Amino acid sequence: MDDVTWDRADDITVGDALTVGHLLTVLLDRYAIGVVDVPLPEGDVRAGGRSGHLAAIGDAAWARAGERREREGVQSMSVLCELLLRETVAGRVSAGLDAAPRVQQPTQPREEAAGAVTPSLFHSAA
Repeated sequence: MDDVTWDRADDITVGDALTVGHLLTVLLDRYAIGVVDVPLPEGDVRAGGRSGHLAAIGDAAWARAGERREREGVQSMSVLCELLLRETVAGRVSAGLDAAPRVQQPTQPREEAAGAVTPSLFHSAA
């Protein structure tokens, strides 16, 4: 992976309290269903300041994106991940990871949840 691309993606995710793995999982999932596209590289993208980077990526997103990647002729999953991150840090792709607190819905306490016996559970022997 290109180190500059990785570092910029990491900067994006740190600001949102996420990891690059979270970002890649969302991007791969959206790529798999056709919401996100990547430009196919004209040559080998593996050149210059590169390092191996580890990221925890969801298995389902990885597998589905792998199927599309093969159909489209992208060299490898690592190349696909780099292309997705490149597009994201360049501002051409948005992962749409904006989050806002959910409004808590009022709930009524239930005795069943606390392990108490309720009248509906009694059976008459008569």
